[in-house]
Amino acid sequence: MFDLQIIGTKIVRELGELIDQHVVVIDHNGFIIASTDMSRMNQFHEGALIAMKNKEVMHMTKELSAQLKGVREGLVMPLVIEDTPIGVIGVTGQPFEIEKYGKLVQKITQFFVEDFLMHRKKERETKMFELFLLDLLNGQVNQLLLEQRAEMLNIETDLYDRVIIIQLNRRIDEKGMDYLRAIQIIHPQLHIFQWSFDKLVLLVPKVTRIHLEQTLHSFNRKLVKLYDDEIFIGVGNSHSFFALNESYNEASIALTVAVENRQIVFEEDLKLELLLSDLDEQKVGNFICRTIGSLIEEEELIYNLEMWLKSKGGLQEIADALHIHKNTLKYRLKKIEKLLNIDINNNENKLELMIAILLFRKRKSV
Repeated sequence: MFDLQIIGTKIVRELGELIDQHVVVIDHNGFIIASTDMSRMNQFHEGALIAMKNKEVMHMTKELSAQLKGVREGLVMPLVIEDTPIGVIGVTGQPFEIEKYGKLVQKITQFFVEDFLMHRKKERETKMFELFLLDLLNGQVNQLLLEQRAEMLNIETDLYDRVIIIQLNRRIDEKGMDYLRAIQIIHPQLHIFQWSFDKLVLLVPKVTRIHLEQTLHSFNRKLVKLYDDEIFIGVGNSHSFFALNESYNEASIALTVAVENRQIVFEEDLKLELLLSDLDEQKVGNFICRTIGSLIEEEELIYNLEMWLKSKGGLQEIADALHIHKNTLKYRLKKIEKLLNIDINNNENKLELMIAILLFRKRKSV
């Protein structure tokens, strides 16, 4: 049975602004649960029970108001959902005066009820899909059971092959989620869900890599403009539907790299970062300490070293990018060599330093 109490006050408030008459909402037991006249709250309305029993609009005449308990002159209209009366909407006043309001009141009330029921149905379906997705991406539920649930939810399992995770450092309400679904152009049947407080998960239909990149960059620009925040995106690889937990794990790795580099990252593009994604924390700490440990408190030196290691240009080009003088860069590189007690031009040392900085950045982003 639908509980009219949930939206009764809203119905009364809206109707009270539209018509110059008192309005009451009466539940299926015949009690007034919302009214523009607060003195009538929780009173029994015998006429409402009769209207619900007969499933028809009734005029509460002066004679009836004298005979029936809790009744005033006016009009009572049963609210019928799927052939079942769920309550009554009443308008007080002389019947000939309020007759003109009858159909308007009934239609507006019916709209509120149907809109609420539709919204609740959508919420229930979304929740069921989210629970299914949680089990699918955790990879710990029997595939046969997942297949049965997918069929029950009418999910086209042949359509989806990839998972994307978006981190945006905020929670989005249901209206916001609906808006995001409306503005994305990746695919009409793309699913977007709030995954945790600061993350969204996208269940992506089969599209080409080029199309995905283009539309994902477009979506990212819209997100940045909408929320004025840093957005990080990790993209998993293509897999069969019931192996999408692998795509989810890959998207998580790609997201970690994206947070470090502030960009959209496809897991399939990762090389060294992939190797470093699941190392023992103690070993990582020891490696950082043995390589760049002397620079840990010198963030500026680490950044200058990182720029030098990554650059293919000469010292002047690097200095210009850092907005410092070439001689200042030379001085800092010499200082780094002295602090680390190594030759930073040695290829083996370069590789170790680059790995150490990658691990250091990864640690800081966690």
